Amino acid sequence: MIEVESLRKIFRGGRGLDGFSLHLESNELVGLVGPNGAGKTTLIKILSTLLPPGSGVARVAGRDVRSDPRGVRASVGYLPDVAGVYQDMRIREFLEFFADAFRLKEPNRSASIERALTRSGLADRPEDFVEHLSLGWKQRLLLAKTLLHDPQVLLLDEPATGLDPLARITLREQLKQLNNEGVAILISSHILSDLEDICTRIVFIAEGKNIAEAPTGAAEGSSTPTIRCETEWEGSASAMDPLLKGMPDIRILEKRDRLLIIELPGGSREASAFLEKLLAAGVVITHFDARGLNLEDRYRRAFGGQTR
Repeated sequence: MIEVESLRKIFRGGRGLDGFSLHLESNELVGLVGPNGAGKTTLIKILSTLLPPGSGVARVAGRDVRSDPRGVRASVGYLPDVAGVYQDMRIREFLEFFADAFRLKEPNRSASIERALTRSGLADRPEDFVEHLSLGWKQRLLLAKTLLHDPQVLLLDEPATGLDPLARITLREQLKQLNNEGVAILISSHILSDLEDICTRIVFIAEGKNIAEAPTGAAEGSSTPTIRCETEWEGSASAMDPLLKGMPDIRILEKRDRLLIIELPGGSREASAFLEKLLAAGVVITHFDARGLNLEDRYRRAFGGQTR
C-alpha cells in the first residue's frame, strides 16, 4: 500500500531524508518513531504530495507521488500535527466544506457527511460551532473529516498531541477499528505507549535514514537474548545484595528500596530459575514480572541518548 525506496529530500542546511525505505501492506498499522528532526514529518508530507521528493521512489496505493499526485490524494487521508480548523463554522458546515473540497457528489456526499458525524460522535450536535468543541472533540471531528472520501491509507502526524488520556484512548480505539476495516495506517508519534498498544509494527528513523534496532531482547554489544525482570520483596532493602553478587551475568537496570529491575541472559525459563533461587534463599517476593523489551526499551537501544 505504501512503497518507499531510497527516498531522499535535501533542504537548505540539511537533509530531510537520506535514503529512507519503507513498505507497508494494506492490513498494517505502522508506527514511525524517531528523535525530533529525524525526517518523520518530511516523509509523511512527501507521501501526501505536499512536498516533492528529491530522489528515490514513493508510491501510495500503486500511484507515484510525482507522476500521479491527484491519484495519490484520492487514496490518502492526511492529518497534520497542527491541523487548522475553521472556528466560526458549524460542525455540519465544516464537513460540507471539506466534502466539496474532496469533490464528493450526491448521493455519496450526504451519506459521507452523516457517516462522519456518527464516527466523530457529533451526530446530535451538527449545528454547534467548531470553536465550542474541546481539543479532543476537535481531533475526533478532524479525523472524521479526513475519512470523508474513504481513503485507503491514513497518514497521521502526531495525532494525539495535547489530548487528555480519555481522548487518547478513544483515538486508539478508532484507529484499531479503521485498521480492522482494511485501512492502512502510518502514524508518527512520540507517545510510545500509544503506539505499543495499537501498532502491528514499528519503524525507526533518524537523520533521514532507517535505524536498525539491537536484536529484540539482546543487550547492547551482545547477540545473546535477554529478558527483563522486575521484582519487589518484603523485609530488608539489602536482602538481594548477597544473591546478586553471585550472579555476574545479571545487568541491573534499577535498584531502589525493595524494587529491583534487571536483565538476565535467556528467556522465560531463566526468569523462572531466577525466581526459584530467590524463593529458595527465603526472600519473600510480593511482585515478580518477566517480559521482553517494551517499546521504550527498544527506543533506547535504537537511539541511545538521543532525545525525542
